[in-house]
Amino acid sequence: MPTSSSHIQVRRLNISDFAFVRELASQQSTFTIPPPYVLWLLLKVYRNVCLVAEDDRIGPVAYLLAIPVQPSGSLYVWQLAVSGKGKRSNAILQLLRELRRTTQKMRIRRIMFSTLPQSATFRMIRRYVTTVFGSHLGVNSALPSMIAPGETEYRFELFQRKVRQYPTKTARSSRR
Repeated sequence: MPTSSSHIQVRRLNISDFAFVRELASQQSTFTIPPPYVLWLLLKVYRNVCLVAEDDRIGPVAYLLAIPVQPSGSLYVWQLAVSGKGKRSNAILQLLRELRRTTQKMRIRRIMFSTLPQSATFRMIRRYVTTVFGSHLGVNSALPSMIAPGETEYRFELFQRKVRQYPTKTARSSRR
């Protein structure tokens, strides 16, 4: 942390990002515009999984807001958005790479999110999930229409690499 590629830096959400997040959320047809108090709570409680991609030439271009689901070892991505200028960069890819590093440290086993099935957003996320996480999407269920009309909840499993256990020196000597 911070992660960079070309001119993109990924960092944790700050109070100074709230206006950017709210403005970009307002441009997404299916998003709720997060109130400043909710963003502040996310910052205080879940700061490690609330990320901003910033182009060092033009400022913030994408963000990701997520919430760990305990004790299941899961993470729910609430919002992932990129500006028009961010689409021309690799901002989403960089956000997801940082999310992967963060979830590994947190020992997250599953990531969940919702979107409209077969939408451009769904296809983009599916491509990035395969590229960054080496995983495939599974379907959880359709969301209630009162919550998110037409959206489906998806998940993908994170397979943690097993650490190979080598016998310690004392364990080897006790076998003799």
